[in-house]
Amino acid sequence: MSTSYGGARPSSSPASAQRRQRIADATLALLRERDAAKITVADIAEAADVSVATVYNLVGPRERVLSAVLDGYVERLDAALGARPLHNDPVEAVVDVVRVAVTQSLHDPVPLRAVLRELGPLEFAEHRGPGLEQLLLPRLRNVVLLHDDSAARTVAQLIVYGFRGVLLSWAHLLISDATFRRDAELITRSLVPNDRDTEETL
Repeated sequence: MSTSYGGARPSSSPASAQRRQRIADATLALLRERDAAKITVADIAEAADVSVATVYNLVGPRERVLSAVLDGYVERLDAALGARPLHNDPVEAVVDVVRVAVTQSLHDPVPLRAVLRELGPLEFAEHRGPGLEQLLLPRLRNVVLLHDDSAARTVAQLIVYGFRGVLLSWAHLLISDATFRRDAELITRSLVPNDRDTEETL
């Protein structure tokens, strides 16, 4: 999954990629040190040793630079899932996506929390819903009761909505790390239909 940047003149050259990485690393470092509201594009440019114009051209305005932190989170989630064997049980395979998402969140929580609080739920909903949904869909299509693509997509969207709510509660320090992990998995399990449960009700 490649990162999508909103710069005015996106470039795929190695030099541009290196500068983008420096900008991303500088943003993360600054978010670990100070409140996101106090970080400007000029601060990021200085920390990355690039010009302000370079930040705008390669990534975009301040909101887009912060949103790129979430892009990096989704990319790391995708890589972490790719390194894990797919669970034999299709329901557990779906739950594993959310389980790994929580682990990735807790791995480096300060920048992620800062960006989520700064961008707010509407910005997060606009940019990050599809990323998690794309990771869930292939696994949901393997669930016996979700062979219909529209049904799988509906469940994926519901899981994303549920996960987003728990994630934002965690970002605002309304719930603990343990509650974040527990509730994210609980919501996912409750939303994925299980053919064994259906058989028990017949």
